[in-house]
Amino acid sequence: MKADCRVPIFLLLLGIISAIGQTAGAGTNQWRVVVVDQPSLKIISTVLKMPAILEQNVLAVQLITKNRQPYPDVDAIYVLVPCAESIAHVIDDFTPTSDPPLRAKYARAHLYFTGALSDPLFSKLSASAAAPYIKGIAELYIEYNPIESRVFLTTPSERPFFTLYSPSAAEMRSKDIEASADRVLSVVASLGIHPYVRYYRPPGSATTPAETMANCLQSKLDEYCAHERRKAENHKEKQTADLQTSTVIVLDRSVDIYAPLIHEFAYQAMVHDLIDLESGDRYVYSTTAANGEVQRTEAELAEATDPLWAKLRHQHISHVSQTLVKCLDQLVSENVGIKALASL
Repeated sequence: MKADCRVPIFLLLLGIISAIGQTAGAGTNQWRVVVVDQPSLKIISTVLKMPAILEQNVLAVQLITKNRQPYPDVDAIYVLVPCAESIAHVIDDFTPTSDPPLRAKYARAHLYFTGALSDPLFSKLSASAAAPYIKGIAELYIEYNPIESRVFLTTPSERPFFTLYSPSAAEMRSKDIEASADRVLSVVASLGIHPYVRYYRPPGSATTPAETMANCLQSKLDEYCAHERRKAENHKEKQTADLQTSTVIVLDRSVDIYAPLIHEFAYQAMVHDLIDLESGDRYVYSTTAANGEVQRTEAELAEATDPLWAKLRHQHISHVSQTLVKCLDQLVSENVGIKALASL
């Protein structure tokens, strides 16, 4: 993609914070409740910790599939995947019952969806008992996982290689490709671009996963652009032209069949080979203090919190080894306390 792919992490963070924060002052009560489902919670957790959410005048973060404490005098901010199950839960939250007598769970609802809300689901919401309580609906397009500043994951399956290439996985392949296209569309929408879509197919080959994916993405991109045009027309907004020429190039393993057979000698690859990381980026180890107490220490290998990791992760391990020795020598020479311990 010929665009600055360092921004998806920032845009994902900005989209979530804006969704939670912009309802402040909408009513007399400044406090809000955030309601999420499992997929949206996973997306939010990649860029936001719980304290950062609670700092936005949030009383609680509740999972929509669980029994929840009602806050009838507080607005609810829903961040949900646009699916029938989540819509059904929203409607149930604002449908009063007589036996037992229950009123709406929250004062009002501000609905934010991680992707495009289909017309049938929108119509279902509009015709439901929840409609009078809904004060706004927005599509955030945040269905992707930015694991690095220039790397984001869109793969919905735990076994993508099997799903894409196995003859016995045709049904799963179709679902995975469509889900992946939705997530790439989220990145495109976040970047604010309308790119050309291109794919690679080896000469003489049949239809490849890259071609299928590209066609699916192009179809969804056309639908998204038409949706945005209708929305602009309905709100009498002037559309801004995309001034940046962008291209999404869709590739599959056929473009480089040898990569899975070659071992990577970068520092990041070595860490993942030798260390069992929690959640893919947390190294937990034990240390013994001077008093004999064993302490559990956690190190997060993330570019936002560890600049040395961000600098060294893609370098060859031999170069990293030399760099770390120099850094350690410099630390010892500049720190009197460490120098004294080293001399014992």
